Amino acid sequence: MKKIALIFTLIASHLVLTAQDFISDSAAIKISYGSSPDRKVEGTNVEIGGSQWELMTPLYYHDGGDWSFGAGLRYQSTDIDISDSSFLMEDHLQSLELALFLSKDYSDTLKGIALFVPGMAGDFDATGSDAMNYMALAGVRWQKSETFQWIFGAFYSTGFDDDMFLPAIGFMWEPSDQMDLVFAGPIIRYRYSLSDSVDWILGGQFSGNRWKTEGQYTGGNDPEFAMTAYRLYTTLQWNPSEKHGVFASIGAELGREVALKYTNGVESDQDLKSAPSFEIGYRFRF
Repeated sequence: MKKIALIFTLIASHLVLTAQDFISDSAAIKISYGSSPDRKVEGTNVEIGGSQWELMTPLYYHDGGDWSFGAGLRYQSTDIDISDSSFLMEDHLQSLELALFLSKDYSDTLKGIALFVPGMAGDFDATGSDAMNYMALAGVRWQKSETFQWIFGAFYSTGFDDDMFLPAIGFMWEPSDQMDLVFAGPIIRYRYSLSDSVDWILGGQFSGNRWKTEGQYTGGNDPEFAMTAYRLYTTLQWNPSEKHGVFASIGAELGREVALKYTNGVESDQDLKSAPSFEIGYRFRF
């Protein structure tokens, strides 16, 4: 179970690098759909697969010159296909996150970044504190040269088992308008522009979620359910105009894991066989 908590903290680590993307997407709506086929939970006859819709939308953005503030919303609707309901009775889970972002320019080369993300995930019958989770991050971005910048920070997150606090470090390298590379430990993303309107992206990152359920289990013994993986992917993104963009990704989910933590304290942690993944999406910029 400690591994699950660490993975969720590492998922949060890429926020150090992508916080600045919040500014560029602060006037954009993005919707996407992804799926992965059924695969067996190792050591059992249970198979799990599923699909997910995701919507990201801005709520507010203010540019104060040397500082900026923004708020955005992300909603995910996840359909889970489980071959044996005795493993988990749920087949539809949801999550809602509010992202609050603040940045401050201290000089031409140094920028401060802060991000706070409260969220709720589950069957939405469970709406108490057990269904809530939080991530907070603070860091700085140091522009070492015109093409290279370091990002240092630390973040806190509520975990599946224990809350965690860890440092984070990463870099961004942009040798030209045509190419850039982002790296933060296990998070990596490489972009290359094939033309003025088509980008090719190659990357890897942790993915997954945890959900709190309620109301379907004997004696109120309702579980938290987590499903995580490390996802390698390649993406083609087409921007037919300045406002519109569409993308399609294929990849593989490796090191997959499912975990259950019941109200009575019983826990289970099992591997899920690797699977291909697919995602398509659309972005509209105002």
